[in-house]
Amino acid sequence: MAEKKVQNGFLKKFGKWAPIIGGAWIVLNIVAPLALLRIPAVQKFFVAVGDKLPFDIPGTG
Repeated sequence: MAEKKVQNGFLKKFGKWAPIIGGAWIVLNIVAPLALLRIPAVQKFFVAVGDKLPFDIPGTG
């Protein structure tokens, strides 16, 4: 007789921490940097740092 393969759900297979870690990774690596770039003080800091560089970065003004 053929044995039935048990299909585990995503949460049972990877544990309950996998979606939490995945969501945290997305927030830390995508959402947080984009949110920081909208703050005027952060924008001014990057402009000041860009002006101090000894080389030219194309497309920065």
